[in-house]
Amino acid sequence: MKQAVSLGVLASLFLVCTSFAPVSAEPPAPSPIGEWGFKTSTMNEGCTLSGSMTITRKADKTMACTFKAVWACTQVVPRSVETDQTCTAKQTGSTVTITSKIANIGKVTPATYADFMRANYAADHFQVKIDATGDKMDGLFHSYGQASVAFRRHLDLIG
Repeated sequence: MKQAVSLGVLASLFLVCTSFAPVSAEPPAPSPIGEWGFKTSTMNEGCTLSGSMTITRKADKTMACTFKAVWACTQVVPRSVETDQTCTAKQTGSTVTITSKIANIGKVTPATYADFMRANYAADHFQVKIDATGDKMDGLFHSYGQASVAFRRHLDLIG
């Protein structure tokens, strides 16, 4: 009888102790390294920014990126500005901050605005959150304007 009571007490202690075990920490956020397409919501005067970005990890473990973007407007000129930009990406948890520099201003429509855009186009920056699956990043675009932005990972198709 004493043995049965002792086993019962031990079993109860085991259940109490394991029920207070620490909850495991959240898994780390997925990495943004890879190929992405992005597009902003429509801003004032019918303008959007869209493009494609590649994020890579450098030898020193920081992230670098490059992207091609098209600023397109339906209600004002210039109607479109094509840019090549370089950037750095910093990830803190699920938040990814992308800070850019203009590498090249390409085609401007109409072409009469090309010199003005080369002198005045501001680099495009982003602050987004990567989702748990690692295939979407949503957040804010900011430059001269601000808008929501959606990034979607380009996935390799297996045929």
